[in-house]
Amino acid sequence: MTIVNGACTYQADPGYQPTAGVTPGKKPGAWYLMTCPDAINSNNIATTTTQVVWVPNGTLPTAPAPAVLAAEAQKELKLAVPTIESSPAPGKPQLVSVPMWSWVPASQFAAKSATASVPGESVTATAKPVSVTWSWGDGTSTTCSGPGTPYTSSDAPSAASPTCGHTYTKDSGTGDYTVSATITWNVTWAGGGQNGAFNGMTTTATEAVHVEQSRALVTGS
Repeated sequence: MTIVNGACTYQADPGYQPTAGVTPGKKPGAWYLMTCPDAINSNNIATTTTQVVWVPNGTLPTAPAPAVLAAEAQKELKLAVPTIESSPAPGKPQLVSVPMWSWVPASQFAAKSATASVPGESVTATAKPVSVTWSWGDGTSTTCSGPGTPYTSSDAPSAASPTCGHTYTKDSGTGDYTVSATITWNVTWAGGGQNGAFNGMTTTATEAVHVEQSRALVTGS
């Protein structure tokens, strides 16, 4: 069994035969292969040092605490960075007073899990998306409880999104508004007979949106 104790890990090595002159400690125990991280070197490479040591009985925990494994599982979570979708489509100009629909793909608004294990024990961390906060770049923002509703050709251009969107009241001038979409995730963990929660995590993406004034076209008969 691999045991985590502080920054080092210990692996029992019952077959180890010490070299001449090396003796076990005075207290009952066992030989362990100890692996500890070194400082990052000048080439920005992390290395480890490994050596066999005598560890007295009762010195090491029998297994890492579940919270330790939970932290490792959290690091392994692969949370989706949102892809901003909108109508008009990203890259095309938006018009003042015309509703803009905004959404992220439903596949990105889905729970993600990761597991960290040692022999005999495993802990799983699960991140669930709870909202998408949109910052529209004009000083306003909207928080939506879901990914938003995709615009389709059957929807009226003048209709507002039923779930998440924005209507600009002024143009962006010679520049663009920076729109951001931030998914907030609740992260919990369970395993080793325990459970808990981490602080919320977020993933964010941005998109430049140019907003123009609509111009009426007058025709004569």
